[in-house]
Amino acid sequence: MRIIKNPSVEEVSKLIENRKSDVAGTEELVKSIVENIRKNGDSALIEYVNKYEKCKLTIDDLKVSQEQINQAQVSEEFERLVDEFISRLESYHRLQLEADKWMLTDNGSLLGYMSVPLESVGIYVPSGKGVYFSTLLMCAVPAKIAGVKRIVIATPPNEYGSVSEMILYIAKRLGISEIYKMGGAHAVASLAYGTQTIKRVDKIVGPGNKYVALAKKLIIEDCGIDSIAGPSEVLIIADESANPRFLAWDLLSQAEHDEDAMSVLITTSEQIALAVQENIGRYLQKLAEPNRTRAKTSLEKNGYVLLVDDLSKAAKFSNLIAPEHLEIVTQEPYVLLKQIKNAGSVFLGNFSSEPIGDYGIGPNHVLPTFSTARFSSGLSVSDFVKKVFVTQVTSQELMRSGEQYVKLARLEGFEAHAMAVQIRLEELGVWKGK
Repeated sequence: MRIIKNPSVEEVSKLIENRKSDVAGTEELVKSIVENIRKNGDSALIEYVNKYEKCKLTIDDLKVSQEQINQAQVSEEFERLVDEFISRLESYHRLQLEADKWMLTDNGSLLGYMSVPLESVGIYVPSGKGVYFSTLLMCAVPAKIAGVKRIVIATPPNEYGSVSEMILYIAKRLGISEIYKMGGAHAVASLAYGTQTIKRVDKIVGPGNKYVALAKKLIIEDCGIDSIAGPSEVLIIADESANPRFLAWDLLSQAEHDEDAMSVLITTSEQIALAVQENIGRYLQKLAEPNRTRAKTSLEKNGYVLLVDDLSKAAKFSNLIAPEHLEIVTQEPYVLLKQIKNAGSVFLGNFSSEPIGDYGIGPNHVLPTFSTARFSSGLSVSDFVKKVFVTQVTSQELMRSGEQYVKLARLEGFEAHAMAVQIRLEELGVWKGK
C-alpha cells in the first residue's frame, strides 16, 4: 500500500476517478452483451455462457432441477451455521417492516399508502472467486420477509457445470426453486429482459464484479436494481489507539475479494501507517493462492494509506470517497461518527471487524460502491416493497378546497385538470368561480 502524506482534496478525488475510469473501460463490451441478450434471448445467452463461464452448457442445462435442489447435502455444522445466520438476519430485518399507513383529513377524506411486495426478484450470487452463500442469505431473507413470491437465483457454475451444494441447500431451506447457472453481464440482462427460457423479473439485487455492476447500470430503465454494487471497498479511519494488526487483516479481507477491490487507511499516526504497511507485507504471505495474488494486485491498484493532520480531515476525505464499508477505530468513534455523511455501513471500535458484518451480525452486506453511498443505502426490506398511494376524497373535502385545485391547475396552464375538478363542484352546486 502506498503512503500519501497530507493529500489534497484534488489528489483524493483523482484516486476515485482513476478507479472509476478503469471500470468504465469495459462499458462498451457490457453494453453489447446486454443489447444482444435483449434482442436475441436464448441464442445470445448460451453463446455468452459458453464463452465466459468455466464450462460448456446447453440451454437445457441452465436451470437447476428441483431434484438437484432437494438432494443438496451439506454438513450438520453448515446447517447449524445457516440457521444461526438466518435467525440473526431475520431479527434485524423484521425491524424494517412497514405497516400500511392511513390518515383522515378534517373533512373525512382518506389518505395513505399500502406496502405491496414486489412480485419477482432476481438475486445475483457471485461465485467466480469463491462461494458467496452469505450473499444469497443477505438478499433472500429480506425478500422473504417482505413477501416476495418469486425469487430467482443466478450464479455462475463451476468447471463441472454444477452449483455449490451450499447454495442449493440454502435455496431449499428458504423455499427457492428457480436457479440458473449463469453469471456476469449476460445473467443480469437475462433476468432483466427475459429469454425464451427465463422469465423476466421486476428487480435485480446482489453484488458482483465490474461487469455485473455496469450491466445493472444499463438496465435500470427497464428493471429495478438495488444499487451499483461492484467490487468491494473498505476505508478505515484510525488514530494511535488502533491495533495495527487488526487494521492490516481488515484491509486484506477486502483486497482478497477482487483485483478491483479498494482498501484505504486514513490515519493521523505515522507509526500506525508504517506498522500497517509492514504487517500487510507479512500477512500477505500467510494467504494461500489465488487469494494472495488477488489481494496483492488489489492493494497495488487501489490500496492507499492517507496520512492526515487531524481526524476532521479524515472524515472529510471519507465523505468524499463515500466507501461501501467504513471502520472508525479511534479513541472516541461516536464523536467522529457525527461527521460521517456518506458510507454504506459503519463499524466502530477495535473489535468491530468488517468481516463480522459480512457474515450476518445483522445489517445487510449488500452495499453501494463506487461512491454511490452519497445517495443510496444498503439492501433492506424496503428494497423488496413498493408503496402504493391511496386517496378517497369526500364531497365535504371537495366543497371546502376544490376551488383551490381549480386555480392551481389554471395557473399551470392545464384547463382539463381544472375542469375535472370544477365539473364536480358544479354537480355539488357550490361552484362560484369563473
